[in-house]
Amino acid sequence: MKSLVLLLPVLLLLSSCVQLSTFQTAKTVPKGDGEILLAFGGGGISESFTGESIGFGTFEVAGRIGVGEKVDLGLKVSHFASYLADVKFQIVGDQDSKFAMATGPGVGLYAFGFGTTLMQATLPLHMSVHPSDRLGIYFTPRFSSQFALGDGGGSLNYLGGSIGFELGRKIRFGTDISYMGVLDDDVDNDTFEDFGLGLFQVGFGVKFRIDGR
Repeated sequence: MKSLVLLLPVLLLLSSCVQLSTFQTAKTVPKGDGEILLAFGGGGISESFTGESIGFGTFEVAGRIGVGEKVDLGLKVSHFASYLADVKFQIVGDQDSKFAMATGPGVGLYAFGFGTTLMQATLPLHMSVHPSDRLGIYFTPRFSSQFALGDGGGSLNYLGGSIGFELGRKIRFGTDISYMGVLDDDVDNDTFEDFGLGLFQVGFGVKFRIDGR
């Protein structure tokens, strides 16, 4: 634990930029409509070889708007003022389907001063089943790459995903469980590989659908 504590400032900086949660099914927001998400929970940084971990609280605000029949845009602001903008294209199913699939890239930003800005590029594959129009259950595997702009820049690559559900219609409640493990690094030491680090988050949220028609 002592070694992990010594790395805490760096690890919190990394986790603040990498956005973990999904809080969305594969179905896009209908064209002209919107939705707002408020979510809270807890996350942590785990070291797989010893099982040690350090936790922290999370809070997120997000919005999505439908811009096409199967296309929507999203913006999420997470704990420590981390931003993620993304586009989602639904490639399987429609608003009434029992199964849906979607994908679309996202770009994140976290500027913390000292001449350095952390960026995140992510590509998810959203999959969800819908037993009824009130219930959606999703699984979203995802690859993310995090890199620093400026002097001393490096990168970290992650692989993981999210599972969760949402229940309701105009107002929906949901739970999201996410994990991202470090695949490799391009920094000046082997700290991250040696520790076998991963980031995890569990959250609870409520969504408000806005009818734009």
